[in-house]
Amino acid sequence: MNRFVYVFLLVMIGGVISCKHVEVKERVADIPGHEWNKKSPAVVELDVTDTATYQLFLIVRHSLQYRYNNIVVNVAIKDTANRSLNSFRVNASLVTPSGNWAGSNIDDLYDHRIRLNTAVTLKKNRYRFVITQLMKDDPLPYILNVGMGIEKTTPPQ
Repeated sequence: MNRFVYVFLLVMIGGVISCKHVEVKERVADIPGHEWNKKSPAVVELDVTDTATYQLFLIVRHSLQYRYNNIVVNVAIKDTANRSLNSFRVNASLVTPSGNWAGSNIDDLYDHRIRLNTAVTLKKNRYRFVITQLMKDDPLPYILNVGMGIEKTTPPQ
């Protein structure tokens, strides 16, 4: 029995020591009236504490009444002086191959955290992410929140 306890403790200690801390920062902006106007981009600011390469995530929260299976946005990354550092278009699917909503849900609200195919190198600084909807509806109804998340993929340089 003592042998079992020692093995169990060694496995637990090894598991705790080998756990890798992944820092994810994310922030969302509220969409007034749950109708996203093309002339009113969602703007979020995130502080980067380490110079590294970061994986980007688009965060979207919508209600069940949202009628599209995707969302098309433009993401602009700006520094504190409001200079544009990068800009790209995203066409993100919000459904699974079987046609169901892909995100997690509570009642009729759906949260999507969509990994983008864009990784960017960011230096220690505060960055502004400006997200503009490019869908045909203006305003785009049933969108509650939009934002960005970043996750460090490389160690500091």
